[in-house]
Amino acid sequence: MTTIEILTGILANNIFQAIWFYCIVPEPKHSRAKTALIITGTTILYTFAALAICVTAFRVFPPAVGVFLGYVAGVVIYGVMYCFLLSTSHPIKSLFLFTGIFSVHTIIITTVSVVTNTYALGNLLVWVLRAVLNSIFLIAWLLFLRKRVFEMYKEIRSNYGIMSAISLMCYFIQTLFWFYNMQNKSRDGFFNVLLIYACGLTIAMYVMMFRHVAHLDYANRMKQLQANEKYLQAQIESYKKMGENARQTRHDFRHHSMVVAEYAKNKDYQAILSYLSEYDEKERGKYQEAFCKNQAANTVLSAYVNRCEQNDIELIADVWLEETERVSDYDLVTILANILENAVNGCMETEGNRRIEVSLGQKGSKLIMVCKNTCVSDILFENDLPKNRESDGVGVESILSTAAKYGGVVDFSASDGIFVCRVVLSNKK
Repeated sequence: MTTIEILTGILANNIFQAIWFYCIVPEPKHSRAKTALIITGTTILYTFAALAICVTAFRVFPPAVGVFLGYVAGVVIYGVMYCFLLSTSHPIKSLFLFTGIFSVHTIIITTVSVVTNTYALGNLLVWVLRAVLNSIFLIAWLLFLRKRVFEMYKEIRSNYGIMSAISLMCYFIQTLFWFYNMQNKSRDGFFNVLLIYACGLTIAMYVMMFRHVAHLDYANRMKQLQANEKYLQAQIESYKKMGENARQTRHDFRHHSMVVAEYAKNKDYQAILSYLSEYDEKERGKYQEAFCKNQAANTVLSAYVNRCEQNDIELIADVWLEETERVSDYDLVTILANILENAVNGCMETEGNRRIEVSLGQKGSKLIMVCKNTCVSDILFENDLPKNRESDGVGVESILSTAAKYGGVVDFSASDGIFVCRVVLSNKK
């Protein structure tokens, strides 16, 4: 294999890889232009590195080893680029998609190698086959898979280390078959059966993992629906109570007027003022406290005021929110209700003074929520997310997945017996 064949093979291979990496960044750190620039620079760097490694290795090792070492260099260089430079996801989570794409890439080159009886480098037939197979996978990805896979990928907020480990093992199996294929030109029927089995097993594992994520997403949405139904019911009940209070006020108004008129006849103005003050206080007590002009937020806060009173928890609310421009009432209820639910649960685990402070409002184009509550001192965190010892943590997942729809930022922290949750959403149409 000549240097020209190696160089042309590496260049053609890297073009496919660059296209793939541009298409598989669900949570990009940069703009499209800067992302393309980073991928291009990495591809140029890898091209020279791979060429140097292959040419040097061919003088010492068999050709198969030289090709393999160049391949390993590509995995390392592209892996660092994707996990640390392109994606805002945690590097371990990014590893899941990275190894998935390299598994597909390895299946393609192994298939071409078996069909053409080559190292999948060098001649025109090899690159025609690789171009056709890559094009088929890319078209299927862009038209049918990318949107759904990205949606499910964004739902993976915890325990992604296990999924990345499974994906890495699938990729390792494919790499072993590819390297064995290059080392042994004589392939019997048993090898081909094992190869087909390994490819099928890899595909099945990815399907099972994404079905698992889809199931978690469905459970999360059902929990959100149940929570929203509960607060909708609370809103309906509050309207019924307001209607009953209004009817009672109209019925009793004549009697109150008679009392005021009697005081007026006697010119007892102080008694009139005292009676009207008491009347006003009792009437205001009949109606739900209005925290803000946003009805959805007002209903959730009112419901939790009652719950906090029942559990001896002090709730302080600083709310300055009108109707939102972009954030839907459904999503606002989902986030706020889960934040307050977690805060109440956190307070219930503590002894002594129980306190929740919540602020909610809009600054510029950002909708900001901050909730502080008393908590135990040994809260567990995993991947910067609070981990409940008893529940499944769906509340935190709901906050994260809903906030992601609005380009939101969510932060959790705990210090000195105070747990803090901060959520910032884009509320500009």
